[in-house]
Amino acid sequence: MNPVYLLLFLLFISCGKGKTPRPAEPTAPKGYFLDSRNGNDRNNGQTPATAWKTLDKINSVTLKPGDKIFLARGSVFEGSLSLSVSGTREKPVEITAWPENDTTRPLPVINSVGYLAGISISNSSHLTLSNLEIVSDAGTPAEPAALKSRYGVLAVSDGLNESKGIVLENLYIHNIFASQQVPAGGQNPTSNKGMGIFFESGETAPFDSITIKNCRIENTGHTGIRIRANTEDPAFYAQHIFILGNRLKNIGGPGIQPGKCDHVLVSRNVVDHSGSTADPRMHGRGSGIWPWYCHDVLIEHNRFMYAHGKMDSHGAHIDHNCSDVIIQYNLSIENGGGFVEILGANHNCSYRYNISVNDGWRVKGVDGALQNGEILFISNYTGKNVPKEGPYDSYIYNNTIYVKKEITSWFFLAPTTDGLLVANNIFYLTGPTQTSVRKGNDVPGASPQNIVFRNNLYLYPHTLPEGFPVQDTLSFTGDPKFARPGGYEAEDYLPANATLVKDKGTTIKKLPGDSIGLRRGLKVEKDILGNPVTGKPDVGAIEMK
Repeated sequence: MNPVYLLLFLLFISCGKGKTPRPAEPTAPKGYFLDSRNGNDRNNGQTPATAWKTLDKINSVTLKPGDKIFLARGSVFEGSLSLSVSGTREKPVEITAWPENDTTRPLPVINSVGYLAGISISNSSHLTLSNLEIVSDAGTPAEPAALKSRYGVLAVSDGLNESKGIVLENLYIHNIFASQQVPAGGQNPTSNKGMGIFFESGETAPFDSITIKNCRIENTGHTGIRIRANTEDPAFYAQHIFILGNRLKNIGGPGIQPGKCDHVLVSRNVVDHSGSTADPRMHGRGSGIWPWYCHDVLIEHNRFMYAHGKMDSHGAHIDHNCSDVIIQYNLSIENGGGFVEILGANHNCSYRYNISVNDGWRVKGVDGALQNGEILFISNYTGKNVPKEGPYDSYIYNNTIYVKKEITSWFFLAPTTDGLLVANNIFYLTGPTQTSVRKGNDVPGASPQNIVFRNNLYLYPHTLPEGFPVQDTLSFTGDPKFARPGGYEAEDYLPANATLVKDKGTTIKKLPGDSIGLRRGLKVEKDILGNPVTGKPDVGAIEMK
């Protein structure tokens, strides 16, 4: 080779050696500011001084991990915020109010009158919404779907991948009503399908790790909070759901309704007037909470009050086809439908260490009621035109139940019930008791099996009504001498009669033939007030010191 060419070749190799293209630097997260009063969509939106004005502007932006949207406090934004984002665990996309720490100024408002949802979330992960107010009270539909449905927040996962890591915190959602009523099974022939928060997933894209906390939801045509998977495959149920510290009031339908969910925690919420008729458009029927086709659900330290409706409408009821649902440490107050409701095909569910006050006041035939309220309703309903069965291996123990004399306490036990323990409860029923007759639960030739009523305290003898298929063994009667019977706080049911209550409970064991009991365990460490349960348990929901 020519020496000159050889030299040039060696120089070329030397210069190129080790030179590989650098990967592009990741884009730094951005902040976008919106101000409905002082903003302008011709600005760059990057600072409070150059804020945008409308939601349409932010809807046109592709958000990246770590990006934040700041809505100015005191602003009112008309329309709907549409989000489809892929944040990361380390860098979620966030939408919140600014100034962030100035709680003296009102929340920014999204007024989505006429739109399907105030905030629509589609196939998104690692997204946080906080410190926003959302209202959507009917109006002329701006989109066809808004005619018969309306949501404060609507999250949909219908793609190929799961949606995960979504947090809704400190949202004030109120006056959510669709533009048109639809036929429904509520108080009136038609109801309004307005919902505060709705998560809905398809057959192959479940939700995972959803947190709804410290939100306030008021005046909805139908449900307050609903999470539902549209699938027949439990592998694609929504999972790891946390509903914490929310306040719901005047909800037209159920307060909280998880459907086809696994691993759910519902704690320290208040549901006040589910099944409300405060607005004539409302559904007028609903329990405070009812899990349906759910597994491993813990409902604790909540307050469920004043549920109304012609059917169901308990403080908390366990709808059909659930397993491992535990309802504990709750206050259930003045709910028309009653205290305990467990439906068919449920397995290994429990009510324990709750306090019920004047539940079950509903009277059949009054105000359109189709059923009496019931203090104990064990049903075999499994859905329309589906064979009735169960429930199986239910555990109801250490509850305190107070009912004033004006209320008749009804009891019902489905003939297909297989496994039921009712023990260590205080039945402070001052009015009459009756056995319900429900022809719709009849199954020819069936009779309850493996039923144990044991070691319950009754205010009066012969409290279990005539005709009820089971009588109590080892029961006892007397006045536990509550601090303030009829009160609405747990401390009002602190007993003073140690002779009747203290250490008088029986150890809760698995029912014969039940290999599971409760997956979280039958033994509890604390009572409803947090007092330790040591040695033999007391009777009722509170341990005497």
